Amino acid sequence: MNYSLKSIACSVFILFFTGMSFAQSTMEVWRGATIHIGDGQTVINNGFVTISNGKIIAVGTCDTLKVDARSKVLDFKGKHVYPALIACNTNIGLQEIELARPTRDEQEVGELNPNVRSLIAYNTDSKIGPTLRTNGVLMVQTVPDGGLVCGQSSIFKLDAWNWEDAAYRMDDGLHIHWPSMELARLPEGSNEDPNKGWTEALRTLTVLFEDAKAYGKNPSPVNLKLAAMQKALKREQKVYIHLHSAKEILAATEFIAKYNLDAVLVDAEEAYLLASVLAEKKIPVIISSTHNLPARTDEDIQQPYKTPGQLYKAGVLVAIQHKNWSGNQRNLAFAAGTAAAYGLTAEQALQCITLNAAKVMGIDQTTGSIALGKDANLIVSEGDVLDMKSSIISYACLKGQAVQLRNGQTELYEKYLKHYEELGVPKH
Repeated sequence: MNYSLKSIACSVFILFFTGMSFAQSTMEVWRGATIHIGDGQTVINNGFVTISNGKIIAVGTCDTLKVDARSKVLDFKGKHVYPALIACNTNIGLQEIELARPTRDEQEVGELNPNVRSLIAYNTDSKIGPTLRTNGVLMVQTVPDGGLVCGQSSIFKLDAWNWEDAAYRMDDGLHIHWPSMELARLPEGSNEDPNKGWTEALRTLTVLFEDAKAYGKNPSPVNLKLAAMQKALKREQKVYIHLHSAKEILAATEFIAKYNLDAVLVDAEEAYLLASVLAEKKIPVIISSTHNLPARTDEDIQQPYKTPGQLYKAGVLVAIQHKNWSGNQRNLAFAAGTAAAYGLTAEQALQCITLNAAKVMGIDQTTGSIALGKDANLIVSEGDVLDMKSSIISYACLKGQAVQLRNGQTELYEKYLKHYEELGVPKH
């Protein structure tokens, strides 16, 4: 095929200016809203955020705002802009219907599965994910379950075509279920060691780590389980240790020190009893029991509400999650809201589900707060996002791209609302 120099020049000219136009059209200014930075303290009234090519390039007050005529301006006066909420330790994308076994893919057989990856099993077509987006949760850490060493989690965006597209950080951490150290109830007169169960489990775990250390020095023949643990042993990957009691936490801290792990404690209901120890050792905690009853019968009934605040004030890096059934993850902001009424300020509680969660999972350089150079993962709420009465998410974006906020629940609501309006039923 023959092209004239004139036609080639025209094509280059068109492509050049089309490209310029595309770059300019991606500039977006959100103005007039109350901006909650997510750092635990900073709030900008009548503020603005400027987004370009999926990144935050400016944040400030509207008094200093100068809008380029070619920018797209979104007016959010009277509304609140927050960093996207991040849900830690979930099974989103691995479990759809709890009682329907064919829709569950969160567990593998066996006790030691460090090579299992939630990444390749993640289902982007889950109907649960959209219900989280509607409440401002745009990113999740999806974790495999079952066994002593249950595998590796990944962090996903809740708006994608497939798992490759959804992955925000692949294989961010190895997950261990610490052996329960509750004394076994034995029949009267039994000579069996009541600690036998957890002693054997801890021995199994120790042997696995010792074998992995030896394998790292001589990786032959190939062993997929031991190879999967090498990043954790080199502190190139987080190790999430799921546990509960103070005794378990103390034992886990010794194990962490022995193998020099970059560890995070998960659940850890009694972490408040060892807050100073965790702060000194710089071990982060993901608290999941904010809406639960106390672990001990003699504890303050409000202790689960107070725990995040007590850890935060002690200097522990603490994130809040919402455990139980996967669909309940949409209530993450309200779990943080409860903590805000028992020791944390509203901005500190927000930090526990945004920036702190990002720090715990090692993604705080790109998300978790509204800061220059970070990805534009943002939500807009009609009111306080931590208050279930006023938390109405009206707009959201991931890397600057608008996110669909409709889901099966909103569609049913609109369907029946329209139906009853047609019947003349008054709206309450």
